[in-house]
Amino acid sequence: MKKSLVYIGILAALAVACSKGAKQPAYVVQPSDSVYTAQNALSVYAKDPARALVIIDSALIVGNTSQFEADYVKATIYGRSPIDPQKDKALRLCLELLQSDSTQAVDATRAKHRMDVLDIMAGIYRVNNDDENGLKYAIELVDLYRAWGYEANALRAEAEMGVMLTSIGREEEGLKKIDTALEGLSKDALSMDCLDGWIVSAKRKIKVLFDLHRQEEVLPLAQQIIDKLDHFQSHYEDYEQDCTRLRSDYGIHMRWSQFYQSQAHGFLGAAYAMMGKLKEARKEMAIYEDSDLGRSFSGRRTISPTWKLLGEWDKLLDIDAQMESRMGADTINADYAVVLRDRSDAANAHGRYQEALAWLGRYVSLQEKLVLQQQKGQAHDYAAKYHAKEQEMDIQMAREEARMKNKIIIAIFVLFVLTAVALVYFAWQRKIISKKNKALVRLINDKTHVSREAPQTQPSDQMRELFQAIDSAIRSEKLYANASLQRQDILDRFNLRRQALNEVIAAFTDEDSFPSYINNIRLDEAVRLLREERNLTITAIADAVGFSPANFRIAFKQRFAITPAEYRNNA
Repeated sequence: MKKSLVYIGILAALAVACSKGAKQPAYVVQPSDSVYTAQNALSVYAKDPARALVIIDSALIVGNTSQFEADYVKATIYGRSPIDPQKDKALRLCLELLQSDSTQAVDATRAKHRMDVLDIMAGIYRVNNDDENGLKYAIELVDLYRAWGYEANALRAEAEMGVMLTSIGREEEGLKKIDTALEGLSKDALSMDCLDGWIVSAKRKIKVLFDLHRQEEVLPLAQQIIDKLDHFQSHYEDYEQDCTRLRSDYGIHMRWSQFYQSQAHGFLGAAYAMMGKLKEARKEMAIYEDSDLGRSFSGRRTISPTWKLLGEWDKLLDIDAQMESRMGADTINADYAVVLRDRSDAANAHGRYQEALAWLGRYVSLQEKLVLQQQKGQAHDYAAKYHAKEQEMDIQMAREEARMKNKIIIAIFVLFVLTAVALVYFAWQRKIISKKNKALVRLINDKTHVSREAPQTQPSDQMRELFQAIDSAIRSEKLYANASLQRQDILDRFNLRRQALNEVIAAFTDEDSFPSYINNIRLDEAVRLLREERNLTITAIADAVGFSPANFRIAFKQRFAITPAEYRNNA
């Protein structure tokens, strides 16, 4: 009996031991298994920035990312998204990040954080044509890269500097800096980091060459991109996996190389089209269209100017239709202005001149609404383009009318009739212009007497008192009359930071910057003087409100759509 019990006990122990040995350990779920990670947000932002923002916010909530990384990813999404970029938000985030402890370059991790933020800022300032700030941050970025041993990245950043130098008129110096970067990045032929930097730098040079209308030099450089990436794909195992911008993943690297190859074919297509080599251009565009990039909306949108050069109006208008569909009800933007201009050009190319003129009129109307959002004189350029196009169409229409009239009217009678018609036409035009100007004058007078609405979000009493003090000083002491008045003068007088002044102005005015706020005060005062002080010349009024005569006329017309002289004549 006792032996039986012993045997039973041994068997039971063996059974338990076997069951424990056969049992697989349970898998512990890791945070990185979630779709809510910074890497996933960065992988989708180019196609779906809204989704990327949701992912990074969720990653922060579940603890998969730090506050710094979340803000950095948001800045990347806002600043680099090809769909609805919000560069002002990106810059604000970057400036805040540069002040945080995470970007004080006291160790390698924090230095890398600072480099990443500076890289975004330099790129945004370059795209925004703010070369002064762009160069400042690019120089700091290059110094940091070199100090911490990122030579390939330093050379790539120097290529960015080269682009900025060319945009301020220092073309040879800028191109030389880009060429130096390309030469340095070519030395380590099998480094993926150097290859990535070389391709980005080559793209920067191609952009400069297009701007300088040296498209024939684009051809060999774009072909080099294709050849280098062909070699990379064929000898992938020989390359050092040292790229600082990409994860070490074969699939990602192949998509990266195919993306840049597609872009290079797009560059070739654009260059050939500009050179009038339409057969070669269409061949390259066919390759581009057959790529993943060419089939994407952002890729098709990027290449739309080439379709215009090739006269492929159906393709161009199809892209515009997709762009308009994505906008929804929000059509007060520069992208919709492009759509209107494309439709005008397409109608004009097909001989539908009245339709072209109608689209062009809508385009100009939209530009007038956008002019207040422009900060670097873009509205003036658009107006110049409109007038040039209008003159071109008027000439074409006049020639057609002349050919028809010359067939049926005797020379002397034609001279008499044309003279009479011209007199009537000019009188009619003057009447229309006078009527329009009087309506504009009434509108201006009404607007300059309307009290400003209270802000939707109620600022603090302290902010209200500060704004009243600033506004009162500027108006009562006529600080605006000083043409050299600077933002710093107000900052020093009221002991303010730049951001604080911007916040106060934004809270109590419709303006988004100090220069816009001051200029509108000057223009309001100018309207009063033009209406009430008839003895003052327009030059004297411009000087009295702090404008040069030329700048006064431009600023007045941009805001009110008529010149100071036209306003006074109709007031």
